[in-house]
Amino acid sequence: MARGTPDKTPIPNVPDDEDVNYEKPTEQEVEAALEYLETCEPVSRRHVEYKIIEEIGCRVGAVRAIDVGDVDLEEGVIRFRHRPEKDHPEEKGTPLKNGSDGERHVNIPTELAELINDYKENPGRYDVTDRFGRKPLFTTENGRPLTDTIRRDLYKLTRPCVHADNCPHDRDTDACDAFKNANASECPSSHSPHPLRRYSIESQIDAGVSKEMLTDRVDVSIPVLNKHYDTRSEERKRKHRLKVFEKLYDGYGDPEETLDLDQMSEVLIDEDGMIDPQALRRLQSNGAASETGSDSAGATDGEDVGATATEDGTDETPKATEETDEEQRSIDEFGRSPKTAFGPGTAAVAGTIALGSKTVDRLHSELEALTPGVSGVTPPGPERAAKGAAGYAVFVAMIAVNFALLGIVPA
Repeated sequence: MARGTPDKTPIPNVPDDEDVNYEKPTEQEVEAALEYLETCEPVSRRHVEYKIIEEIGCRVGAVRAIDVGDVDLEEGVIRFRHRPEKDHPEEKGTPLKNGSDGERHVNIPTELAELINDYKENPGRYDVTDRFGRKPLFTTENGRPLTDTIRRDLYKLTRPCVHADNCPHDRDTDACDAFKNANASECPSSHSPHPLRRYSIESQIDAGVSKEMLTDRVDVSIPVLNKHYDTRSEERKRKHRLKVFEKLYDGYGDPEETLDLDQMSEVLIDEDGMIDPQALRRLQSNGAASETGSDSAGATDGEDVGATATEDGTDETPKATEETDEEQRSIDEFGRSPKTAFGPGTAAVAGTIALGSKTVDRLHSELEALTPGVSGVTPPGPERAAKGAAGYAVFVAMIAVNFALLGIVPA
């Protein structure tokens, strides 16, 4: 070791709020860039590159890795695959940042699927095979574009003098070095793909997409989403949570929005007896009119089904012959109880009952064995009752933990 060399290299202590790059384009800048592409460069490679990043929020390496066969236009899906080409160690394939863990299937809207299809049929697109014998979606004359090529595409596009025909820096384009394509990255207003990725992720969070769903879509963990991408104010987060709480618990927000147990089962539970993530996403949205309408329709259907089932059950079920304890409710009575008894403290129990009603009466039969309900079952002995109650408590606790992780029960 040379004389005077320190034993350890000092690492700067950077506060958490200073190690995050918040650079991103404004909504107006994104709209201006898309308008320019649709008008001046329709169905071009740069048009599709920009739109995919803006819509999904994926990394530039993932964009480059897309093969023609990875896109299912009929289903509206892009499949991101990790292909490092290990058989060619001297060549870099198309790896994903997080390796095979970053592989995923991502939904895309019809508009983007049609744009990709038009790009594939664009006579100006090079129909080539890359050096690994694969058919890339994005192409150049020489094959698959490099990552730096896609970066340069966005640097050149995002200069205001290109997409907006003006310079916010009051520069003379004839004398500005950044006006030349080779120096596009020197423009203070141009940016690489990452700020556009940030714009997309933040927009999806702001629109109400749950982080549990977004983490798979953009290949980012929830802690990273919280630290780097969720920049909403605490007040906006509170208002967003209120939209969920007022549907699940009494006493929050608009009381008319609160779901009773039948409605919760109808809205949140799918035919397999599991929580429907799409329904949860609608519930967690910012209350768009279309989603509110569908939720209301679902709630009405739930009420109709519940009423029919009750009437049918009353006609066919004989009355119990034994006396029942007036202070002890059956599981059926609890499931049909008014929602005024439904609050944060009973949310996990209510959710468990709604879920259990969809799983072949799994919980129903256990509780009915412990309570003298409409079927007239005699209460069991103390030992059996204690075991059953303990098992039920564990089941409720597990459901409560899952609800908390999904963000629909206050942690």
